[in-house]
Amino acid sequence: MPRAVESRRDAAATDRRVPSVALMLGAISTLPMVAGAAAIVLSDSAALRLYSHVAMVSYGACMLSFLGAVHAGLAFRDTPLAATRLLVAAAAPALAWMSLAVGEDNGLLLMAVSFLALLAYDIAAARRGWAPAWYPRLRWPLTGVTLICLLVTMRFAPL
Repeated sequence: MPRAVESRRDAAATDRRVPSVALMLGAISTLPMVAGAAAIVLSDSAALRLYSHVAMVSYGACMLSFLGAVHAGLAFRDTPLAATRLLVAAAAPALAWMSLAVGEDNGLLLMAVSFLALLAYDIAAARRGWAPAWYPRLRWPLTGVTLICLLVTMRFAPL
């Protein structure tokens, strides 16, 4: 790897400031969860509440899968490939699918625990230099919003 690229990569790995584009896209990514939880709590329509529940849980599964893909991408940068890191990356979409398959409150609980487990892994990955130092600072609030939405759904969902 050229020295200039290596130097930029090292600097990015230790910088704790969340890039503004990552912050903006992260905030936008929570909107479907927030909208779904709000519709579940505020709507008088049972059909809209049910639809919002299904849409929100489906989006949560997509988010879990995306987070696994982030870690796969980070792991693929390194040589040799770390099988354990790729296993964690592959576990995220499997947990997302299981959350959907289990359904109802147990599925939502599994999804919430999966988001927490991935956050813990994100923190460990950043400490080991596998992920940028700023990544946990981005993931904390996004995971918090997601967990609140999942808990609201567990409490108020029409199921």
